[in-house]
Amino acid sequence: MTTDAVKGLVGSLLHGLEILDMYGRDRTEIGIGEMAQQLGLHRSTTSRLAATLAAAGYLEPAGDPGRYRLSGKLAALGELVVSGGEIRRAALPYLQDLVGRLGETGHLAVLEGDEAVTVEVIDGWQTVRMHSWVGKRSPAHCSSMGKALLAGLDQAAFDARCPGPRLEARTDRTITDPAALKQELAGVRERGYAVDRGELERHLCCVAAPVFDRTGAVVAGISVSGPDSRIDEPHIPSIADAVRRTAWQISARLGAPREVPGWRTP
Repeated sequence: MTTDAVKGLVGSLLHGLEILDMYGRDRTEIGIGEMAQQLGLHRSTTSRLAATLAAAGYLEPAGDPGRYRLSGKLAALGELVVSGGEIRRAALPYLQDLVGRLGETGHLAVLEGDEAVTVEVIDGWQTVRMHSWVGKRSPAHCSSMGKALLAGLDQAAFDARCPGPRLEARTDRTITDPAALKQELAGVRERGYAVDRGELERHLCCVAAPVFDRTGAVVAGISVSGPDSRIDEPHIPSIADAVRRTAWQISARLGAPREVPGWRTP
């Protein structure tokens, strides 16, 4: 953070928040010495900061003197962040920014049964663009958002949503074989994004990425959609990178871990 950015802010509070930001799935306990080194502060100052956070209930002693871990109070606050419509509120500014940069229509969706349900739409600014609406339901297996959501399921949950030998075909490009879809979803996890190349509607191409919560579970998906004359093979990689990074910004806002096992992360 620049000097101009911190003018008028409380420095000690910023340092305390920096301490909280140091924790991650692979760094659950941190000592005063490590904190001081990363903050660039004297050990005694850092000790007082950590003790203050502990007194306020955000940290707790981790056995050895001078070592701390996060407390359950932060988990309780995290539950408040993702409750109700918080996923939508957390995603909205990032989705608006993505649409502003790409010009294509943006969506936020959640998984209900075997369908991706749109809960937010931001219209693109292109003259020829996709028109959608909140509440739209699409078969998850043939939409990019649906595939991003299905890729977060375990085997039993996937089989429950996609039973039977064949899946519904919406176009001649729809994946109808569950085994082939499983292979596609493995690719989604490896790439970190999903693509629908005319599988839901002809000449419509969509690129989506998953949104994770604080536990690393997929709780939503975002996408951009437009005609295949613009979202084509040469442009998909750059569009996918923008979508994936935006999804991770939203995930970070929801408290997601820096790494999610089995998924490519920025």
